[in-house]
Amino acid sequence: MLKEVLRIMNDSQGFSKSSIATDLNISEDMVDELISQLVRMGYLSEDLGSPSCESLCKSCAFAKLCHMKPIKMYTVSQKGKDLLENLN
Repeated sequence: MLKEVLRIMNDSQGFSKSSIATDLNISEDMVDELISQLVRMGYLSEDLGSPSCESLCKSCAFAKLCHMKPIKMYTVSQKGKDLLENLN
């Protein structure tokens, strides 16, 4: 299940925990736990963002939401990319 979550996150431009839960037919709480495990294992990097986001908003999938609520972003680490590459 960890590999499936990692693959979805790697292949997506943007995603939500609810969409991952729906795709894998699991609860959002389970998605939270799986993402936490992937972060602990070093396959994902977590970015809590900043109040003065330096990203280019027009290319950000969450541009319409960022002024309302901080968004936790995840990036697949090189270790995660290597794992996915070895699975193919």
